[in-house]
Amino acid sequence: MTGFTGSGLNRRILVYDYKDVGRAAVLALEHPGAAGQIFNVSDGKFHTLNDIILAICQALGRKPPCFSLPVGPVRFAAGMVEDIVRLVGRQANISRATIEKYTEDIAVDSSRIQTELGFKPQYDLRSGWQETVQEMRRMGEL
Repeated sequence: MTGFTGSGLNRRILVYDYKDVGRAAVLALEHPGAAGQIFNVSDGKFHTLNDIILAICQALGRKPPCFSLPVGPVRFAAGMVEDIVRLVGRQANISRATIEKYTEDIAVDSSRIQTELGFKPQYDLRSGWQETVQEMRRMGEL
């Protein structure tokens, strides 16, 4: 499986929305050693874009994409669309920055909150997406 553009091997960190984020925030507020400190919060793992796409597709019960587009031509095409749309006074839905965002490697270490404050995420990549999809279906958003 490959991502939408590029190899899909760029890394990211994720954390399950308000449940794990909320728990981390409360822990930081209550822990005496956290005052004035900054912590990265994640599920504790680095995930490739391909891993994320696969988890989303599995949660939706869909097959993952089986192709990807080369980044260079996609970035060029997005730039052309962005420039043309700007000429008519509008903002494009896709831009060079959009392509950069999806292909950048933005994995940061979140082990500090786990070792210093004892934070343990309850959701991993797959269970977080499963829960997200279930909640969106309950709310009629999917």
